[in-house]
Parts: sequence; C-alpha cells; structure tokens
Amino acid sequence: MRKLIVVGMLGLLLAGTMAFADIPTPEEAVMLTVSGTIALRNVGDEFHFDMNMLQELPYVEYEVDDPWLSGTQEYRGVKLQTILEYVGYPAEADRAVIVAADDMRAPVQVEHAVEYPIMIAYQLNGEAISSGRGGPLKLVFPYQYEEVQELYTHDMWAWFVVRLQVEY
Repeated sequence: MRKLIVVGMLGLLLAGTMAFADIPTPEEAVMLTVSGTIALRNVGDEFHFDMNMLQELPYVEYEVDDPWLSGTQEYRGVKLQTILEYVGYPAEADRAVIVAADDMRAPVQVEHAVEYPIMIAYQLNGEAISSGRGGPLKLVFPYQYEEVQELYTHDMWAWFVVRLQVEY
C-alpha cells in the first residue's frame, strides 16, 4: 500500500513538473511584466513577456488617428483582453493599470478591455515602434469608437509600456 502511495505521489509530481514545463519563459529582454492577481506566472508571482512571446499571441491591427503623431497610423499589437485572458485574471478584477517606464499610469477598466480592441502595440505602420514614437510597447486606444475617446483622453496613451498590473 505504501509503495502504491509513493508511486502515485511521484506520478503527480512528475505530471506537475511537466505542466510547468509548458509555461513559456523569456529568452530575450523582458518587455512586459504582468503582476497582480493572476493565475499564470513564470517568474515569482509575475508573468514576464519578451517581444517574441508577445508576438506569438493573437494580434489585432487597425488604423487610428494617434493624438501624438501626425495623421492616421496603423498599429499592430495584442489586445489588452488577450493578455489578461492569457495570464488568467480573476472575474472580480476591476482594472488593468498600464505602467510606462517613467511610472506614468493609465488605468483601463477591464470591462472596456473586453468590449473594445484596446491594445499594447508593438508595430507602427508595419515596423517595430521606435523609442522616438513611444516604443517598443505603446498603449493604443481605438479612437474609431467615439465613446472610447470620451472614456480615455489623449493623455492616457502610454508610451514605453513596461508593466500591466491587474487590480480590484
């Protein structure tokens, strides 16, 4: 009986180790750190993405009048909703706070992230976003929806995004 319990425990341990082996970890510089109450973690109690990991997620692209750049721009990136679902946010989560390298914070309501294609962009007009244009990661709001322009002012467009924090 003891032998059966030990073998069963070893099997569970091995299965658990194999499950964790499927969780990707950054192989290059960390571009985005997701923290807060999340289910999936790959470094301590956070989830770290490098650029390749972000680009492997389903993407969205659209043209939008960027309030900080002249004229209509085409952005490609990952919907905020996709990132939240990937890391497993709790149903009770109220907002995702996007944090820029200079500690500027842009709180986005989770319900809006689900309703609208708010994105963490990594491409501008088909190329990587340069630091002079707010990259490598930039928070982009789909201003083609008038209500989004009312909910999130021009000042909410975060450049140099480095962190996403899930909050209640």
